[in-house]
Amino acid sequence: MKTFFAMDLIAGKAVRLVKGDFAQATVYSDNPLATIDEMRKAGARDFHIIDLDGARTGARVHAELIASIRKKVPGYMEVGGGIRSEEDIVYYSGLGVNGVIVGTRALEDRAFFQGLSRFGNIVLGLDVAHGKPMVKGWKEAADISTEEVLEIATSAGIMAILFTSIARDGTLTGPDFSAISALQRMTQIPIIASGGVSTIDDVRRLKEMGVWAAIVGKAFYEGRITIEEAMRFAD
Repeated sequence: MKTFFAMDLIAGKAVRLVKGDFAQATVYSDNPLATIDEMRKAGARDFHIIDLDGARTGARVHAELIASIRKKVPGYMEVGGGIRSEEDIVYYSGLGVNGVIVGTRALEDRAFFQGLSRFGNIVLGLDVAHGKPMVKGWKEAADISTEEVLEIATSAGIMAILFTSIARDGTLTGPDFSAISALQRMTQIPIIASGGVSTIDDVRRLKEMGVWAAIVGKAFYEGRITIEEAMRFAD
């Protein structure tokens, strides 16, 4: 299992939200690049970077900052937030981003979704609330079922599925293990578990479940999990 350390960006700062609510943003760093340096010195290798302003507006907002972060991260790095076109995918791929996270556009535009087969580095963002895939920064329910999403994702050769239980995100209440397990039974596509990780036992359990990667965010920033602890479970 890989351990991805999360950094969400708003107005050039590293923040964390609660359940995707922009009104509940906590700023953890005014200097994301310096924070990345500190995290790497502590042993972090792989990163999950989200342009939250991009997710809200549907356009690249932190592209230059993300390019600077990529230069500092030699390991795996995935990027999401506002990636709504093939031009966006090409742009981030050109930066050397390993995983380009696409959510809203794919779930709303079937032809675009199917056309993602021409890329080999697509991570599908499957953000779920009350059993329904959500889009547009988690504000609206998509008119497509999880089963349909997985069927198209398989035929399009999606690299991995980033599964986020919105009700758990940023809450430090533990991942939605049952939902993750159910998703594993539905697809052979590698799963990235996101949302709710709060203790090192959560990381251990996700590894035992066989997810491809686990995202550690707020638990690290709040001092509940150290990078050294989390990396013990990273392949």
